[in-house]
Amino acid sequence: MKRFLYYLIWTLVIGFIVYMGTLIQADISETASQNFILLPPIVFLALFPVVIGVLMRLPKFLLERKERRAIGFDWFKFLAVGLPSLYVVLMTFLPFTSLRLRIPSYMLTSEYAMTTIAAIAGIVFGYILLDCFHKPEAASSKNVSQLRRK
Repeated sequence: MKRFLYYLIWTLVIGFIVYMGTLIQADISETASQNFILLPPIVFLALFPVVIGVLMRLPKFLLERKERRAIGFDWFKFLAVGLPSLYVVLMTFLPFTSLRLRIPSYMLTSEYAMTTIAAIAGIVFGYILLDCFHKPEAASSKNVSQLRRK
């Protein structure tokens, strides 16, 4: 029952943050359309899903830290999943900045496709960012120690 309440409260908190985020996004979009500034709503559109992804993983992350597990970082998962999703998130707003980077960006034909892909990539990146912190596997350390002995 305690675990159920823990997850229920987290669900309500995340739902409230999503609701407040939509209000903030509407305010940013309205202000940007009045001032003819494109960058703030696009940056919010790209970074807010990252926050949602972090919040989705945060309850389990906190439980793992409470158990005082040893901390490691899964670089393979971060490089295989995290970096491509970060690339998609950054490419939603970097072309609108004054930075002159020689990083290839993608162009989508539909604004809705861009926002959907950016939102999914942001949630994935935020989730993977916390998911990469893990307990080191005992089997891996045994294999390494056996290789050192040989």
